Amino acid sequence: MGVVTREQLQGKRLLGLDFGLRRVGWAVCDELHLSVMPGGVLAYDSPRFWEELQEVVRVEHVEGIVVGIPAESDSPRTAPVLQALRRFVEQLEQRFPFPVYLYDETGSTRRAHEAMRQMGVGKKRRRQRGQSDRIAAALILWDFLQELHTWGKVYPEKLE
Repeated sequence: MGVVTREQLQGKRLLGLDFGLRRVGWAVCDELHLSVMPGGVLAYDSPRFWEELQEVVRVEHVEGIVVGIPAESDSPRTAPVLQALRRFVEQLEQRFPFPVYLYDETGSTRRAHEAMRQMGVGKKRRRQRGQSDRIAAALILWDFLQELHTWGKVYPEKLE
């Protein structure tokens, strides 16, 4: 997918996703792209995952999806995640009638932990499953929107 412009996304609510082999964190933005709200976490290994994601898309009136991908990940450790991520993106593109944009998520989990710490979220709560996933999804979507607002366009990543 080529460049994405501000005009193409104007007035559209977007869903940000932080993909993981066990959990997928999600967040949404408003139509004006002024705010991003962390949503929740869906169990990717659940048989109901796609139904639950479809419900989020319906309830939140989503018209585009931004998926965080690790832009710099050549290590053997990340190979299984990238393979699963490819399948995940293919499924998204088959199941939803709107665009799926891939965006660099580098450092989003670390930034999510730092953001929770700065907000005064206790260590125990920060370690709860899914807490960082939903915040990371919000950060991925926020970064995408910031680039869109700053430059008027975004060059989505490609999944090799």
